[in-house]
Amino acid sequence: MARRQKNSSERIASARNATQFVVFAVFIAGMVFALPTMLVLTLGLLPTLVALVVDLNPRKYAARAVGFLNIAGTLPFLFKLWFGTHSLVGAMKILTDVFAWLVIYSAAAMGWLICMGMPQVAGFLMELNASRRIRRIEARRSALIREWGEDIALGG
Repeated sequence: MARRQKNSSERIASARNATQFVVFAVFIAGMVFALPTMLVLTLGLLPTLVALVVDLNPRKYAARAVGFLNIAGTLPFLFKLWFGTHSLVGAMKILTDVFAWLVIYSAAAMGWLICMGMPQVAGFLMELNASRRIRRIEARRSALIREWGEDIALGG
């Protein structure tokens, strides 16, 4: 049993190392072949990197929420770069545009709001559902008491 756990933890560690290597290789290749894109991506996706570091959950729910919305906020400016002038000058125009930063970082902030707000929303909905169920059960109980009499409520 211990050997099986050791093997699975070794597999997870090797898969994590392989993933890190692939990400690093793609980053280096991107810096060599698509420097303007990588500049915008690297600086634009900093909130996602912070979320990856800060999120302690092994499934990284906060990092996912922040990352997906951060990418969504970055994509319009990447399209502008790709279909405009894909050069360092074009990247610098995007990176010096305050509106671009506002959109990119606001999208990431929405990811944080979703991650922090959803537990409260889920709790509220569960409480609402429970109170509705209690009302239905009490209505059913009062109908049974009317039908069978007060003795049924006393359990005797």
